[in-house]
Amino acid sequence: MREGCANPEGRQAVVQEALQDGELHKALLDQLDTGIYIVDRDRRILYWNGGAERITGYLAHEVAGHFCHGDLLMHCDAEGAVLCGTRCPLLHVMQDSKPRECTVFLRHRQGHRLPVHVRSRPIHNSNGEIVGAVEVFEEALAPARHAIRELQVFGCLDDLTGAANRRYGEMRVGQALEALNEFGIPFGWLRIGLDSTERLERRYGHGLIDAAMKMLFGTLDGNLGSFDVLTRWSKAEFRVEVHYSARLALAEIAEKLVVLVRASALEWWGDRLRLTVSIGAGRAEPGDTLESLEARVAGVFESCQAGSGDRATVAHAAAPERTPCLP
Repeated sequence: MREGCANPEGRQAVVQEALQDGELHKALLDQLDTGIYIVDRDRRILYWNGGAERITGYLAHEVAGHFCHGDLLMHCDAEGAVLCGTRCPLLHVMQDSKPRECTVFLRHRQGHRLPVHVRSRPIHNSNGEIVGAVEVFEEALAPARHAIRELQVFGCLDDLTGAANRRYGEMRVGQALEALNEFGIPFGWLRIGLDSTERLERRYGHGLIDAAMKMLFGTLDGNLGSFDVLTRWSKAEFRVEVHYSARLALAEIAEKLVVLVRASALEWWGDRLRLTVSIGAGRAEPGDTLESLEARVAGVFESCQAGSGDRATVAHAAAPERTPCLP
């Protein structure tokens, strides 16, 4: 912005000039938490505001001049299908001039997949011709996902990833089991493990696993419900306490997480690594303990990893014991 003037007339002239050349508009847009970017007809990025920087991790000078369909955000849908080709909302907006809204998953600079709600609109010149498009986007996280971060000062979180630590996670699942037995409130249990850890460590070194877990946390945490508890359980595994889950819904959640992790990418010393996870899932049953819950998901989890990973399986509930018939 230009330096202000001492008199009102001078200040007004500065504002008018700023309005004419767009400087004031850009300054105002940069103060918004909402992400905004503008592209030309070729989908080349012309403007990237401060909100877009905050949400994606990419600074304006890193994306300016690049194509939005290039190897940056790589928007995908819930099935992991990339939208940046012929399915790009901005492309369709510029073809038919019809505004569009949808929820997609962008790839953050740190590699994880983040859900965002996007609104796309065409930009017309004074002759009514479409000269570009604008996309407005904001995080589509479940409302209470950020609340757990406030527990950091109480020693409840894993220092590296920001997930709940195991001590806190065990306490929370104990409470969930009590609520299940007392009130019948259902929940599911996910065992999530990074695939091929030994191979990854041999090839890329010990620091790779920690970096991978941090990236995985970003994808998992951003795509869970408000009251789900994500816990770092061990060096290369997470657990998730999924609230109010039926078996069918649990399968859908687990499969979605597998797909979004597959669509993520970890930057590691110049390499872009594609990582996968295996997920064993099960629904808690009345009378369960943490040990029985862990045992229920262990079998399907190990089957997933033995089959090269990158998949999810839900365990069936244990069959109730039959009382023997009296003679």
